[in-house]
Amino acid sequence: MSDEEILVKYFGGKPQWSGNKLYKIGDMRVEYSGSRLYKVGGARIEYSGNKLYKVNGQRVDWSGNEVYKIGDRRMR
Repeated sequence: MSDEEILVKYFGGKPQWSGNKLYKIGDMRVEYSGSRLYKVGGARIEYSGNKLYKVNGQRVDWSGNEVYKIGDRRMR
């Protein structure tokens, strides 16, 4: 699952794409810094190495190559 797909599932809005980049999730604008996601609406996206690490201050827990939880919310 890509970072974009993870965030669409987390925020729960309809994704809108511009070319091959995610442009909006629902009515929240998606911002990039270079090729990496930086913000969704006012929520900051953080990485550790090449993996998604935090979404709006909520830690992302991985199980292998899949996201298990973001904060207290289960993603599976």
